[in-house]
Amino acid sequence: MTDRTKVNLTQTTALKGTLRIAASPVISQAILPDVLTRLHAKYPDMRLELTTAPSSKIMRLLKSNKADVGCSELDNLSSSKAFMQDELLLFASATHPLAHKRSSSILDLQNTHWILPDTEDPSRPLIDQALQQYGVQVNPTIIGSPESIKQAVLSGLGIAILSRHSCKHELATGELTVLDYNVTPIQRTFYTVAHSNTKEAQAFLSELEAYCRLWQVN
Repeated sequence: MTDRTKVNLTQTTALKGTLRIAASPVISQAILPDVLTRLHAKYPDMRLELTTAPSSKIMRLLKSNKADVGCSELDNLSSSKAFMQDELLLFASATHPLAHKRSSSILDLQNTHWILPDTEDPSRPLIDQALQQYGVQVNPTIIGSPESIKQAVLSGLGIAILSRHSCKHELATGELTVLDYNVTPIQRTFYTVAHSNTKEAQAFLSELEAYCRLWQVN
């Protein structure tokens, strides 16, 4: 390869524009840090701006031209495309009494404390359906942030239904455990929508796709 060809390739891949991403809390906190790290390693001159917002507000940010790409659990965004499957599982701290029970009963879930997201969280209807399936009525602590819910579970406040992606590190270290009460995991989909078709947006979507392939392998 000649030096001239090397220079041309460098110019082609050197992205220096700004990419504004709006993402819901779980995606912003659990998935995008890894993706943006990989993206920055490839394009260090690209300016990245990540806004964390409720799924219900991401469309507004896109329409008002305050974001170039949106990532959400909701598929009501125009031209939205699925990029990853997620599972919502029942988590407890490794030190929680239910984490060490040899035999499990649905009564355990009735008699322990729960932590739930607020009604603005798109996972809340799915969790309410799961509670109905369990046949459990709860008097929960309500916390608005998925990350705060996870920290509360880690502290021993109670049990919660959380994204597998958001708890991947704590599962690997053994700080959290999945409680198995013979209930099918809740499946949901993550979506993207590109408000602009810039090279920066395409580079991000490509890196996100590569991350998803890596996650599936692992």
